[in-house]
Amino acid sequence: MAIPFTFRQLSYFVAVAQHGSISRAAVALHVSQPSVSIAINQLEGLLGQPLFQRHRGQGVSLSPRGETLFREARQILTLSHNLLDDKHENTDDVQGQLVIACFRDIAPYYLPRLVSEFERRYPKVRVSMQEQDLAGVREFLEQGKAELVLSYGLSLPSECRTHVLDELKPYALLPVDHALAQQPSISLAQLAADTLILQDLPLTREYFLSLFWHRDLQPARIHHTLSFEMQRGLVAHGHGVALSCTRPAGDQSYDGAAIACVPLNDDVPPQRVVLARASDFPLSLPARLFVEQITGRTMAP
Repeated sequence: MAIPFTFRQLSYFVAVAQHGSISRAAVALHVSQPSVSIAINQLEGLLGQPLFQRHRGQGVSLSPRGETLFREARQILTLSHNLLDDKHENTDDVQGQLVIACFRDIAPYYLPRLVSEFERRYPKVRVSMQEQDLAGVREFLEQGKAELVLSYGLSLPSECRTHVLDELKPYALLPVDHALAQQPSISLAQLAADTLILQDLPLTREYFLSLFWHRDLQPARIHHTLSFEMQRGLVAHGHGVALSCTRPAGDQSYDGAAIACVPLNDDVPPQRVVLARASDFPLSLPARLFVEQITGRTMAP
């Protein structure tokens, strides 16, 4: 019995699922948008069910049938590519696409450098970087939308495989004229007496609040913001204090105002920055080579 679909149709379908948009998938694949649309329509016709839910002006999301097919198609494509790719592992002939989801607060510190090094070595591999909050990173990994994720370990399922890249200890951010700004270290109890500028993002807010809760503390006031740089700007201009694990090279806000960065004297475990993969998905050759570049260890498919 002839197989009624092609590998190209499956690869176009997987690309649309990963990018959440037919147009973005077409750009990543270097093909026309109608070619991708036709392939998706053909697959949906063969299966007799929609694979995506269309959202006007907001891309597409997988239907329940699409979610099942996506996991199966990704494994089929990865296994088939791996049958042919091993002979290319140490040459510039390696081709394909690698999708990496990354926590947006730490991505700028690691991913541009790592991806640039990888692309210099394997120029024919297309690397797509998907910036997400912590909940989004976990979703990309669990649903198979990304082969690899770069994130804090706290956001990831326990059964995934991880490689630790760094360890970052939380520290306090204060206005430079704050009464505690010149202290060699500061306690969470001292911070709790002030207004806490908190990033209102899933898992991020829970993590930083938990540092207080575990000590039976509650910040006197909380001011929510959605971005790391807005948080730093509010602190620099005296609107409150904050906690963070990531620290830019310059202790300044976007407008050049200075920020005091003070270590915590509480015994708080560091956050681990990890590169992770789902344990139930085989890795494509580009993903294996990316991990090998970072860890220095040969990876099994």
